[in-house]
Amino acid sequence: MTAALIAVVFSWLNLLAASAAEPQPPAAKPQTIQVAGIVLKWLRGDKEANYRRVEPLIREAAAHGAQIVCTTECFLDGYAIADRSIPLEQYRALGEPIPQGEYFRKLTDLARELKIFLIAGMLEADGETRYNTAVTINPGGQLIGKYHKQRLDHEAVRNTAGTESSVSESPHGRIGVMICADRRFPEVVKGFSDRGADFLICPSGGMFGPKRNDPMVQERSRENHKYIIFVHPAEFLVTGPDGTILQQTILGDRLLISPEQIGTEADAKRVFYFDLPLAAKP
Repeated sequence: MTAALIAVVFSWLNLLAASAAEPQPPAAKPQTIQVAGIVLKWLRGDKEANYRRVEPLIREAAAHGAQIVCTTECFLDGYAIADRSIPLEQYRALGEPIPQGEYFRKLTDLARELKIFLIAGMLEADGETRYNTAVTINPGGQLIGKYHKQRLDHEAVRNTAGTESSVSESPHGRIGVMICADRRFPEVVKGFSDRGADFLICPSGGMFGPKRNDPMVQERSRENHKYIIFVHPAEFLVTGPDGTILQQTILGDRLLISPEQIGTEADAKRVFYFDLPLAAKP
């Protein structure tokens, strides 16, 4: 090998070594959106009190930077369907027509003021029919989704079941909203995936905790390869696409309080946050 060739080889090796030594730019972090869950006990049958209690927590979530905020199942009426002692007409009067209802309009005004997506659970009145409903309101105060709970169990004596695992379009991806018992049925949850949901949010109010609830939510995440955010009066839970529990907190041991318990230890409430990775755009 000639001296000239040896010099070229060494020069090339030096360039490679220098290139390897140069610091590489850090990998770009995945884009996220902050989702907030409002974990708040119910007051049964008192729409005014339930709205008054939830509004400051929604404001807190927005001030923290949350872009999607979710209440529990039927936060507005306090899941009155669970109390069969409530006379039928009194129960039916708790229904909120959408979009004409007083508290629905308050929620749209709040979403518009705070510039958030707001997912809220309520009893919907549609003529003579009552639905366990979750509405999705965009930052412009517009209704972009209205989901009716499909699996009713004991609720079927007074409520009507929904029939579609619908999704709502947003700049952050397609939002699938299911309600409580729907999570028990693989075919219901798969319906959201089949319609292109990028992630799932589950306002709830039934069983909770690691013994019976959490493994079920993990399995639905694993089956559908989706994040699920579960918001309950006593639990906030997030499961990842592989079924891993990413965040979980139990807050108290009850779902319901009496008016006398407001502000006491029984009235455990909190806003929880999760930075949800967004699906990569094609």
